[in-house]
Amino acid sequence: MSEKAENTKRRIIEAAFDITLNEGFDAATFTRLSKQAVISRSGINTHFKRKEDLALELVSKYVEIIKQPLKFESAEAFYQSWTEAFDNDSRFKNAILTAGPIIPKLDGVKGLFDSIQGDEQEVQSCVYKCVGYAVIHA
Repeated sequence: MSEKAENTKRRIIEAAFDITLNEGFDAATFTRLSKQAVISRSGINTHFKRKEDLALELVSKYVEIIKQPLKFESAEAFYQSWTEAFDNDSRFKNAILTAGPIIPKLDGVKGLFDSIQGDEQEVQSCVYKCVGYAVIHA
């Protein structure tokens, strides 16, 4: 891929990420992306045939934002870091609230179960409390 094509693809991904993080994936239409990335819709289709293909490009960005502030050494540390990040880090909160179409919920929850150290039941309870916290404080 040429440098120009790489830059165009990067602009599309950045526009999709910005729109999705702030307004949700439904708002990241190809028409909206073309305006924000300053590229034609056909230019977007050159790089991404379907919107789902674009969503795959956003997964690593979402995972980075979500995992960065979290502590995985225990269920208690995880819960405290989750609530602190949710209350004080708008990018974390937005990522949690808009991640559904990007990271399927079961994959995301399973990933958390596998990352947190501790008793399996405590970890499971902790993750469910974190999800509940996000729902209540959204």
